[in-house]
Amino acid sequence: MRCCKIACCECVAVRNAARAQRLVELDGDLVPLLQSHMKEGGGTPCTNTPWWGETDDVRQRKLNRMVAVRQHEGGQDGTGSEVKTKVTGRRAERAQLARDLRLMHAYRERSKAEGITHILSQAITIHHTLYATLGTAEYLEYVLRNPFNTPQTVTIYSEDPELSVITDCDEWRYFKTLTKTLTPLEEGMFHLKEGTLAPQVYLRPKESVHVPLKYQTFVSDNSVVPQFLVRTSYRLLRLSLSLQIGPSLIPSGRSTQVAKKHLSNTVLAKSIKVTFRAEDGKPLAICQVSVEPTPHVIDQTFRFYQPELSFLKKALRLPSWERMPVGDTDAGSQISVRCSDPNVICETKMLAQGEPQDVYLKVPGSPSPQIRKFFVTVFTDKWLAVPAQVWQVYVHFLQRVDISCVTGQRTCQSLLIRGTQATRKVRCYTSHPQELKVQLAVLCLSATLVDKKREGERGRGSERDSWQRRCLGEDMDCVPNGNPIFYYIAFEMCAPVGGGRGSTRKITYTNPYPTSRVLLLRSDHPDLLQFKEDSFEVSTTTKHNTALWSCLCSN
Repeated sequence: MRCCKIACCECVAVRNAARAQRLVELDGDLVPLLQSHMKEGGGTPCTNTPWWGETDDVRQRKLNRMVAVRQHEGGQDGTGSEVKTKVTGRRAERAQLARDLRLMHAYRERSKAEGITHILSQAITIHHTLYATLGTAEYLEYVLRNPFNTPQTVTIYSEDPELSVITDCDEWRYFKTLTKTLTPLEEGMFHLKEGTLAPQVYLRPKESVHVPLKYQTFVSDNSVVPQFLVRTSYRLLRLSLSLQIGPSLIPSGRSTQVAKKHLSNTVLAKSIKVTFRAEDGKPLAICQVSVEPTPHVIDQTFRFYQPELSFLKKALRLPSWERMPVGDTDAGSQISVRCSDPNVICETKMLAQGEPQDVYLKVPGSPSPQIRKFFVTVFTDKWLAVPAQVWQVYVHFLQRVDISCVTGQRTCQSLLIRGTQATRKVRCYTSHPQELKVQLAVLCLSATLVDKKREGERGRGSERDSWQRRCLGEDMDCVPNGNPIFYYIAFEMCAPVGGGRGSTRKITYTNPYPTSRVLLLRSDHPDLLQFKEDSFEVSTTTKHNTALWSCLCSN
């Protein structure tokens, strides 16, 4: 058996030049096979080190070094032993090359069918690019031709349900009018395949038809961008716009790359393959659609604050339809809404034209301090082609603190605030300053320590960094107000009619509370009943004496 090693050669044609390469350099899957084959064979020094990827000089130097080591260990310095070692090494190398060639031949026979199929698929593939926006339907038509001399029933398969075939004739006519496409329209061209509900079309020999395709997505990236990433990307954008520097001069740190990742478009880029298969199951044509994301317009932004682990239920009133772009005259009866978050319930009810309509949202709760973001698209046309408005909704889930108080009485509550990685000067704010007051408006929050803040009454509080004006945390105080406790005591008082000294009654009050209290005395008939004093303070578990005086007039 004669085995030879194929060297790299250069083939020069009339116009093009090509250089021959080794098979292991072209196919990466072949390298692990050859390495595993050599590990199983093992034994000879020239087979323990793969020869691909190395130059001839490096390989020859390694072989000479191995021969010198063997001669030194065996004490052989004669020329006969050296020749014998070289002959043994050449035989082992030839045997290894023969095994590698057989392995390469078997590998090529096995992957030949797959490679030919891949090349044929590329020959029948047509590429299209769509620039998609959240909620907007993108329309395209694919020209399908029957290359056979016999009629064929072609079945259409799409990898992604967001890219579908328009089978309704009215919807197809609507999109053709919207996009001003002047191609023929055929009614009843599609029918659904039994079992899979995949659309099918019947083609006569050498016939060509236009297949309408529609891409529309309501799924977006609902992750919230951290505040420091927004500031970093904003500074980079402002620097590039003011100084007009190139992209190579912008710092390429980890924070910059993360900011670019988070500030990307909400619609994810993807590649979708639509396969048109004949009756025998073989692909007749392939349409490769590349989806490129583009930013969308946000008409309104809503922010809601909700206690953690509780459902948010809101009704958003839709604006008047006269001010919005309406495609149909009866748009008020065709209002539809879609939400980008599948876990959020979003719906609207069908009402008569002219009546106000609401969009109902039900958002599941999350732990504090998570923020849920999603988009709501409002459509006024029947086929949901272009959204009339896009809403961006933020739901901030805050830490819930329950405070029980009585109407007209003051209640104090301590709130724990955890420190950040650095010592900060914190200022506290409340959403209801008339009802909720903070005892320490400004405090120094030490690093990784816990501090207490005393609050009273009801509202929502937030802690902000006084140096960087950044919000550190928010708390939702839920205060169930109860009715005050009334003590009913009956007194019989006698007073002369027509004037006189009147009647006086002495009252003793005992403070039942664990703290001192200031009591205010009021009467619903001040002309008949008066008090000795309008207010008094009582310490804990002590008694206080006061007096009542009544006087009846002559009338």
